[in-house]
Amino acid sequence: MTATSFAEAKPLSQAEIDRRRGRFVPWVIAAFFLSFMIPLICFTVIAFRHQPSEVTPQAYEKGLAYNQTLEAAAAQKALGWQVTLSHADGRLTVRARDAKGAPLDSGQVEVWLIHPAQKALDRHLVLTPEGQGVYATAAALPSPSVWAAHITVQVADQQMQTRAFVEN
Repeated sequence: MTATSFAEAKPLSQAEIDRRRGRFVPWVIAAFFLSFMIPLICFTVIAFRHQPSEVTPQAYEKGLAYNQTLEAAAAQKALGWQVTLSHADGRLTVRARDAKGAPLDSGQVEVWLIHPAQKALDRHLVLTPEGQGVYATAAALPSPSVWAAHITVQVADQQMQTRAFVEN
């Protein structure tokens, strides 16, 4: 075996030079496109795994009416009404008392029962007065669950809205 120096090395032909250069060009092109595709795939996965950013429809209009909402909440708090909700034996009962503990009679009570998973099971109920601040109606809930109840009590021109939970 004899050692050869660089001076003795055989010069490469133009075809050999082009062949050696061409080996890594497809890898450069693939790396270029992968550098764009990997972040795009990651962002797509993130977008599909998270809820849309719009939480409240008509947020701008509601934002403009925010001071009115604060005034209504302060007026409702000043009333001091106490409203309790119970559900037993297929019967929904609301007890309404004023700030002094006296029963709120001759009012209108409405309850919206919201199912946590199926919007088709939501219910709107108008309760009938039974005296002594008690309002009731039959409410056979079709699915065992913890329902969110939105309660509206209106006596004359005063109104109170509150929330409670009903376990079925």
